[in-house]
Formats: sequence, C-alpha cells, structure tokens
Amino acid sequence: MYRVLLVDDEVLVREAVSENIRWNELGYELAGNCQNGKEAIDFLEKNSVDVVLTDICMPFVDGMQLSEFIYKSYNQINIIIFSGYDDFEYAKKAIKYNVEEYLLKPVTAFELSEVLTNLKGKMDKKKEEANKIGKLNEAYYKNKLFIKSKVLEDLIRGNKTAEESNKDLLEHNIVLDATYYRVAIVEIDLCSEMYKTDEYRRQQSSLMTFAVYNISDEILEQYQAGHASIGNDNRVSVLFQTNKPKTFELEIKSICKKLNCNIMKYMKIGTTIGIGRYVTCLEDIHKSYQEAEDSLEYQYLFGESSIIDMEDILQIRMLQKDDLLLEDKIDPLILAIKMNDKHGIDDVLTKIQDAIKYSFADKNRSDLYLQQIMISVNKTLKDSELDKSNLYLMRNQLISAIAKAKTLCNVMEMIKKNCYQVADELVMQKNIGGKKQALLAKDYIEKNYADAELNLNSICSYLSISASRFSTIFKHITGETFMEALTRIRMQKAKELLENTDLKNYEIAEKVGFSDPHYFSIAFKKMTGKTPSDYAKEKR
Repeated sequence: MYRVLLVDDEVLVREAVSENIRWNELGYELAGNCQNGKEAIDFLEKNSVDVVLTDICMPFVDGMQLSEFIYKSYNQINIIIFSGYDDFEYAKKAIKYNVEEYLLKPVTAFELSEVLTNLKGKMDKKKEEANKIGKLNEAYYKNKLFIKSKVLEDLIRGNKTAEESNKDLLEHNIVLDATYYRVAIVEIDLCSEMYKTDEYRRQQSSLMTFAVYNISDEILEQYQAGHASIGNDNRVSVLFQTNKPKTFELEIKSICKKLNCNIMKYMKIGTTIGIGRYVTCLEDIHKSYQEAEDSLEYQYLFGESSIIDMEDILQIRMLQKDDLLLEDKIDPLILAIKMNDKHGIDDVLTKIQDAIKYSFADKNRSDLYLQQIMISVNKTLKDSELDKSNLYLMRNQLISAIAKAKTLCNVMEMIKKNCYQVADELVMQKNIGGKKQALLAKDYIEKNYADAELNLNSICSYLSISASRFSTIFKHITGETFMEALTRIRMQKAKELLENTDLKNYEIAEKVGFSDPHYFSIAFKKMTGKTPSDYAKEKR
C-alpha cells in the first residue's frame, strides 16, 4: 500500500479528491492533506510518503517550490501536479524536478485514478528491481564472505599446506603479515555440547552464528586486530595478529570481553570464547586453533559466557599438584553444617569450587569429587538419626541432578542449597530432641524429688547424655538450671505438706529429699522469706 499526501489551498478540491478516489482499490492510502507547500514540508519531515499530489498556485510555498524541495531532499517521492495553468515554463520546471505527471484542472476522478494506477505499476516495477538488486548484493556479499571464511578456516584448521594457503590468501587479497598469531573460537552457549541441539535450534544457530560473525568482524575492524571467519560447526573463528605480543595480550582479553558484551547486548545470547596460545608462523596457526578448541572443553568448570585462555590454564597447571585432595575441606564443611554457620558453608564451598576449577578436571572427575562431598554430608544426617528424613531419602535425586548439571557453578548452587537444608534439619532435630529430653528430665524430677541422692549426674545417666550438653539443653528449654528446677519442685512439695499435714519439719525435709533438716529450713526461708514453722502457723 503506497502512501499519498494531497496538497491544495482550495478546501473543496481537497475534499473532492479525498472522497472520489477509491484509494484502497488502487493500492494507496491517503496519509494526509495540506493547504500549502509550507504545511506539506512540515508533514514530510515527520512522515514518510510515496506520492505527493500538489497544486501549483498556493500561498507561502507554491507547488513548484515544494517540488524543488522534494527533488533535493526526498527524491524517492513521486510528484503529480495538477494545475489551472497551461504554461510551458511550468512544464519545463516540472520535467527538471522529475514530476511524474502534469495534469490540467479540472481533473476527473477517472483521469486521476488512471494516472495513479499507471504510477503504481511503475513503483511496483522499481520495487521489484530493487529487491532483485538487493538479493544479488546480499548473495554476492554472502558468497564473498563464504569464500573468505573458507580460505581463513582452511588456514586456521590446517586443512591445506602452507603453499596452498598462501596462494589462496594472495588470490583473495587477505593480508597476514604479522610476526605473531593467535586464534580464538567464539561459541554460542546454546550451541555448545552442554545443550542438546534439535533441528530447529540448528537452523536458528546458523542465523545466530552469522550475526555473531558480523559483530566480531566489526570489532576486529575497529581495533585493526585481525580477521573473523565462520566455520561449518556454528562457531566463529577469530585470527588475531600482532607484532607486539606483550602489549597485545591485554588487548586480546579486552576485545574478547567486548565481543561477549556486545553479543549479549544486541542478541541477548551468551557466548564462550576459547583462546589458544601465540604462534609465529602461518604453518602453526592450526596449533593455536586446536588449543582454543581444547580450552572450550573447560566450559563446564568456568561456566557460560566465559573467556578461557589456554595460556592461563597452562600456567596454573604448572603450579598445581596432580591429585585433588578435598579431605581437608570436607571436615570444615561438615563442622559448619553442624554449627548452622551459613557463612562458613559458603566459604568452604567457594574453596572447593576453586580447587575443582583450577584442577582442570574433566566433568566425570569433577562429578566424583562432588559426589564424595555429598556422601559426607548425607553421612552427617545418618549419624544424627535423620536417615528417615525426606532430605536423606532424596540424596540419589541430588546426585543424579549433579551429573546432569551443565556447569560447575550450577552444581555448587545445588550443593549449597542442600548444605543449608541439612544444617536447618540438624537444628530442628536438636530442638525437638532437646525439648524431649528436657520434658523427660522434668518428669524424672517430679517422680524422684524425694530422693536425697538425686543430682545432675544421676539424671544425665538416666538420659544417657553428657552433663554439659544436658545443662545447655535444659536451661535453653526451661529457662532454669537443673538445681533451680529441683529446688523449686522440692519447695513446692514442702509447702503442700506444711499446709495440709501435721508432720514435723524434719519429717517434711526427709519427704522432699533433704537429709539435713537444718539445711532444709535455710533453703525454705531463702525461697519463701519464712521459716517452715512460721509458714505452717500462717497457713494451717
């Protein structure tokens, strides 16, 4: 549908043209109408149109001045003039400004419709030709890109001899004249081996890879840092070249970070970049490529959207021992869990994650290390008699989830959550167990308060618990110490006997667990403020 702007200072003409032309049937829509050229210019600066129908004689800016403006500023717009002036000078100007038709008023609806129909045919043909040219240009560009990528990929992957590669580079005007080369591989995370790729995703990944190539090529051009190419495995290869490797080292990292950021910004997808080491001749570039490819295998350890440099990996490996020992980290983890120390759990797990990451273990070995940790955590539940809890019973599901996780970071989040849950479960169990033991102790005191031999050791022996642990639990649950509770119960029973019986003080003392009547009197007065005799006189 083509858009038309109608310009005429006579309102009746504008209304007649607007109402009598079947715009939609002719393939047009009336975008607006203006009463002079000045209004039309303002309209054109804010709106896009394909055709302007204009009168000549108008105030402020006439039709010829409007045609001149359109010719100079919007020459893709087609102009149709209808005028009451049959003047050769006007006709000459109309030809100068590429006016499509010059119609004399009065113009009939039929006549104008015929002109619009013919003009639509011309515009359709132009559009079709433009599309063909666009497709040809696109095909030429893609073909040129494909050829360039093929030449670079053959060189980067070592598919051809040095002589063949040099010949191809020369033939396609690709200049590689640096003293140092380094290869990086940009891989879309969704296309990596971490994800199962279906047919639809494979089709989409080709489009995404082309977009990643464009961004990479643009940034490399900006830095004058090398060349990008597209492989047939939905990866973009970057061939860095420099004569100053030491200063270029940081720049490569900076370029790779910018690549990741721009791809995420414009495409909303993550990419991981693997970088091989420097080589000094074209024949060895494939070695740098192989190292870049090898570095991508550590994506599980470093996570998505990472930059993994083989140079860094090899330097760290030189400082690492062959075996990864986690025993010295498991004990602190279990202690932090038992103490419900969440910060401690975080700290130990971070050290474990770093230890596994910088051991550069493959996924299978990493899983074995992580399963070792989970076995120790689950043993803590079992040792605390929580092997019937849902948390313990679901241990196999967690181990299975660890095996399926795509990155070490994902796994550590699962393990952290599990450790928090175990710590909370142990606290809950301690509270429940402590409350139960405190209630048993109170019941035991109620039944045995008359025993003069009743003490902390005897009740701890009955409960099979250490004196220190019992004292902590009992104070936490009841708010008083064992001796305070025992004395309170004995005094309460003494009060009842003093109020309701004629027993002597020494008899009452004996019945409530005091072997020394004198000490009973002192303790009673200390608690009530009265001697047993005074209390009895008052209450009986």
